[in-house]
Amino acid sequence: MQEEEENGDEEREEEEPEENDAAQNGGGKDAEMEELEKEYLNLRHEEQDLLKSLKRHKDEDLLKGEAVKNQRALWDKTLELRFLLQKAFSNSNKLPQEPLKTSFCDSSKVVSRAYSDLITSSEQTLDSFLELQEALLEKNPSIVQVTDGRSSKGSVAYKNLDVEGDEQWLRIYEMHFRIAPFRDNSIDKWQRKTQVTTGMAAIKGKLHAFNQNISEQVAAYMRDPSRMIKSMQLRRSTVGIFGAVPEVVGDIKEEDANVDGDPELLDDSEFYQQLLKEFFETFDPTSSAEMDSPDFRNPVLTPITSLD
Repeated sequence: MQEEEENGDEEREEEEPEENDAAQNGGGKDAEMEELEKEYLNLRHEEQDLLKSLKRHKDEDLLKGEAVKNQRALWDKTLELRFLLQKAFSNSNKLPQEPLKTSFCDSSKVVSRAYSDLITSSEQTLDSFLELQEALLEKNPSIVQVTDGRSSKGSVAYKNLDVEGDEQWLRIYEMHFRIAPFRDNSIDKWQRKTQVTTGMAAIKGKLHAFNQNISEQVAAYMRDPSRMIKSMQLRRSTVGIFGAVPEVVGDIKEEDANVDGDPELLDDSEFYQQLLKEFFETFDPTSSAEMDSPDFRNPVLTPITSLD
C-alpha cells in the first residue's frame, strides 16, 4: 500500500514538469499570436492611412484640375472680350475732337443724344469691369491677405498725382494698387519655376537680369513711362478724324516733326497683337511665323468676331 502511494507521488511529480512545460509553450504561442495580431493591425492601419492619403491626393488633384480648367475658361472669355473691344478702341480715335465735337452736338439733337448714350454706355461697361474684378478679388483669399490695407494707401497716392478728379479713374487706380502685390508675387513665382524647369537658356534674349525678379525689372522699366506713352500716341494725319479737314502737305511735314503725336489718339495694337499671338499659340505652337506676317500685324485685318 505504501509502495503504491510512493509510486503515485512519483508519477505526479513527473507530470507536473510536463504540465508546466505545456503551460509555458502555450503561453509562448499566445504571446506570438498577440504579436502577430499587433503587426497585422499595424499593417491594416498603415494600409488604411495610405488609402486615405491617396484618396486625399486624388481629391486635391481633382480640385486643382477643376480650378485650372475654370481659370482657363475665364482667361479665354477675358481674351474674347478684349478682342471684341479692339475695333471700338481703334474707331474711338476717329471721333470728332473739340471744338468740332461741340459744334456737331449743338447742331443736332440726335448727335448730342448719341454722344450722351455713348458716354453712359462706356461708364456702365467700365463699372461692370470693375465690379467683376472686385468680385474676383474677394473670392481669392491670397489677394485679400496680400492687399490688406493697400486700398486706402492707393487713394492717398492717387490724390498726390497730377490727375483731373474723376471717380472712375480713382476706382481704377485703387484696384490696380490693390492687385499689384499679388500680381508681382505670382509672376515672380512662375518665373522661378520656369527657370528651374527650362533653365536660363530658354529666356535668353528676353528681359532678364541675374538675381533680380521680373517684377522688379518691369518696375524699373516703367519708372519713366513717357517713352512708351509717346510711342503709342498717333498723329492726326494718320487717323482720319471724322469731320477734320485734310491737312496740306506743309502742315503734315510740320506735324511729322512732332514725335509726341496727339495725347488723345492712342494706338495699343502692339499689345493687342501680342495677346492675339499668345492666344493662337495655345492652340497651335507653330503659328508664330504666320502671326508675324503683315496681315496679322494690322488689327483691322485680324478681327475676332467669335471664339465659341
